Amino acid sequence: MKNKTPLLVTALIIVSLIAAFLGWELNASKKMNASYEEEITGLNEMMAGNGLNAIMEDDIAVSLSNLLDDYNAVNTNNTELQDSINVQKQKVQLLLSELESSEKSKKYTARQLYKMRKEAETLRKVMKNYVHKVDSLNTLNKELQATIKVKDETITTVSGERDVLKEKTENLSKTVEKGSKLQILNLKAEAIRVRNSGSFTETSRARRADQFKSCFSIVANTIASPGDKTFYMRVISPEGNVMTNTKSTKVQIGDEMIEMSIGRTVDYQNKVVDLCIFFEKGEVDLPKGDYKVEIYSEGTKVGSTTFGLR
Repeated sequence: MKNKTPLLVTALIIVSLIAAFLGWELNASKKMNASYEEEITGLNEMMAGNGLNAIMEDDIAVSLSNLLDDYNAVNTNNTELQDSINVQKQKVQLLLSELESSEKSKKYTARQLYKMRKEAETLRKVMKNYVHKVDSLNTLNKELQATIKVKDETITTVSGERDVLKEKTENLSKTVEKGSKLQILNLKAEAIRVRNSGSFTETSRARRADQFKSCFSIVANTIASPGDKTFYMRVISPEGNVMTNTKSTKVQIGDEMIEMSIGRTVDYQNKVVDLCIFFEKGEVDLPKGDYKVEIYSEGTKVGSTTFGLR
């Protein structure tokens, strides 16, 4: 324990010396800062008393006004660059507004005015950079215009070829669209008599006819979209009236809604399909004469035929 005592005393002495040195440094710093504050206050009072603050404000205001004029003179069609220029113009306008307020309140110190002048100088350097960019863009634009002018004849030729190609493409599209429409073959229509047994036979007598039947074949079409397809039968009497019953409906054909006697839906898978459609006349008496049958699908008339009753 006795051997450690000298070391402990030595350590305490060193700590004391360090604490004393730090205290002295802190006190010296406070005195120096107080001296600086006193000098700055005196400088501000001297400048304010001699009117130097006002002179500096006027000088900065003139510089900012000239800078704003320079920014206004810089114009470009580049939207991004113009937006950046507008942001810098707003900064200049803000500084000018602050200066106008300071002339009334006399609130700016020499340090603040110096800082504002440095900001104005920075804005001028930024403005020079924008001028350089705009000049570069204008030069590039002139070069591009010259290139475009040289290639005008080529562009005109290409445009002509494009128009021809566009016309061919449109014609091809119309051909494909037309080709994708379903077509029918071997359309036949007749009146039938339904027996009590449920069987039916063809008849040409108006008083014996119970139903109308049309049969046809849907042509195979590999470019048509597969799926459910509805075919409508339209039976027109000798007087020109469309025959209807409770199952009749209206379908849009072109710009008109047209009455259809009956419709039937079939699952079409791009192959030949044989289809028959039946229409019950109901309790009406059928007039004698020629009847017309029209078949519609996908908004288009795909076939028509006639038959007679006596």
